Amino acid sequence: MNTRYLGEEERARAALAVIPAEDYATWVDMAFALKQGFGEAGFDIWDEWSRTAHNYSERAARVTWRSAGESGGKTLASLFWLAQQHGFDVRGSRAAMDPADRSRMSPPRPSVDRAGQDGRGEARVRARQAAVAREALAIWKWARPVGPGHPYLERKQVRAVPTLRELEAEELHALLGYAPRSDEEPLTGRVLVVPVRIGETLSTLELIDAEGRKSALAGGAKSGGYWVVEPGQFCDGAVTPILIAEGVATALAVWQATGWFSAAALSSGNLRPVAAMWRGRYPEAEMLVLADLGAGYEQARQAALGTSSLLAEPRFAPQARIAGDVPTDFDDMAVLSGPGVVGELLRESLYGAPERDVAGGEADGQAVVAQGSDDAPKQEHALKEDHAMGNVKEKLVGDGEVSGRRRTSRRRTGHQDAPEPTQQESTVPAPEPTTAQAQSQQPEPDRREGDAPKPAPAPARRQVGEPLYGLDEVPGEIRALAQHRFGAQTRMATPRENGGPYRGEVFNTEHYLIQEVSTRSVVFHAKSDMEFVSDRLRWMDENQRLNGAEVQVGYDGARARVYPWDRARDLLERTVASLKKSAREVGFGNELDATLDQLQATSWTRMREARAAVLAQSKERAGREQEQGLGQQR
Repeated sequence: MNTRYLGEEERARAALAVIPAEDYATWVDMAFALKQGFGEAGFDIWDEWSRTAHNYSERAARVTWRSAGESGGKTLASLFWLAQQHGFDVRGSRAAMDPADRSRMSPPRPSVDRAGQDGRGEARVRARQAAVAREALAIWKWARPVGPGHPYLERKQVRAVPTLRELEAEELHALLGYAPRSDEEPLTGRVLVVPVRIGETLSTLELIDAEGRKSALAGGAKSGGYWVVEPGQFCDGAVTPILIAEGVATALAVWQATGWFSAAALSSGNLRPVAAMWRGRYPEAEMLVLADLGAGYEQARQAALGTSSLLAEPRFAPQARIAGDVPTDFDDMAVLSGPGVVGELLRESLYGAPERDVAGGEADGQAVVAQGSDDAPKQEHALKEDHAMGNVKEKLVGDGEVSGRRRTSRRRTGHQDAPEPTQQESTVPAPEPTTAQAQSQQPEPDRREGDAPKPAPAPARRQVGEPLYGLDEVPGEIRALAQHRFGAQTRMATPRENGGPYRGEVFNTEHYLIQEVSTRSVVFHAKSDMEFVSDRLRWMDENQRLNGAEVQVGYDGARARVYPWDRARDLLERTVASLKKSAREVGFGNELDATLDQLQATSWTRMREARAAVLAQSKERAGREQEQGLGQQR
């Protein structure tokens, strides 16, 4: 290492000494600048400076440094420019500095107007966050509805909702000017776009790729931000129980299990401000904070404690595994036991369980209420599953609460003057659910262990994979039309519950969409409740332009959704995925993946350019023909 390089390190240290390390955006920018200038050797310089901040966290520093890239748009010139704004002499610092000089420049910092300095720093942060919010809105408008078969959602066994969208990783890279990364790994494939709001304002986007890697827009405000599964649930003053989850998949899983209002805080450290915000909006609503097992559990407990909410945690059988990993959250629980089990347990956590003879032991995995004395600080409902799952505990985390008293809206309206419940009253809770669904699920208080309560009868619905209707229900003229269009020996079928995606060319009729899903194989899609997710497809259907188009049809339960589909692109993606798999099998490892991704992006760009050229030629030819026709008329 030469003397000049050593001089630059000392110069960077001296410049950093005059820059406050407390501001988050500046702190991240300096990580990018030092990594660009010195590579991994810059970490010690950056970390030493970071430790001068009162809010320093070693773990956060290491994670941030790993996520910083050498091509993040910040350089040493950015560092020296910012230092100059804080009084650093850039011209006089070019020679290598003596350690004594550096110590003189270390804090306490030069005498400047600290109040004005802080004000300018805050203004810069606000301006940057506002710019990121505008960028987030533009990307959200550009993104498209989530198509069927998204790998992350399929693995989590949750369905897409309108509050999620998606983009290809290459598109995001082009829109942002940088590749979003997670632990130094760039996001790849189909990326879910999750809008993060603070209050009612879009502040940034969380990005989740097919492998579950997560990132966010650089410089965006995320503290206190949340994502809501279905924002329209609080219309006309109707308030369901509020579920506060940590991640997107968990929020989707519990929403599917209960139908209740569900929000994701997007990190364990964000649970408390998000829960406090919703508690402030709806002080009388039942609220349940959902804890993930592991590092985020304590933050979930504190969030419940600080907002007078209930805390629920999933528990699993000791040997339970999902793809070899230990399950940790309610989405994992839904995957292992089904959403019905999760929904039942969450309802019982809010509305209580029927009275049990505890001395008799466990009764076929039904819920058991553990009663305590009047001096007990909290109550636990051990909701036990048979064989496959362990428990889900719901804890009343408010200090000083009497055992057996459940937290309802009444506890906040005057419970100090209410008489203490008797032991019998505490073991037979009388909840007042806010929704018809909750009322139908409420256990009857006068049942005993001998006749354990049975779940309320659910409306009859098909099993996943069951045909939505028989082939004999398709009119004969429609089947004849399919044979005329796709061949006399065509195999015929009807769609299935939650089926798809069905991909291929379609023939459009008034009541059915006939789709050739493979050679001489068709599926009849009824159009009675069909949704076209793009304006172009809707226009094509209304104007009889859908014949011959290639689309993909996915089913959300029994409802069909029609999405655009590009056969050539799909074939390219499948080919590249097959090549990656073969490369790993013969021992190339993951090194070849980046090359294949680059080749795929190049091929797709060339295909789009060729299509654009053909379209331009077609328009030009049509224009010439039109001009010739006008000339002949003259």
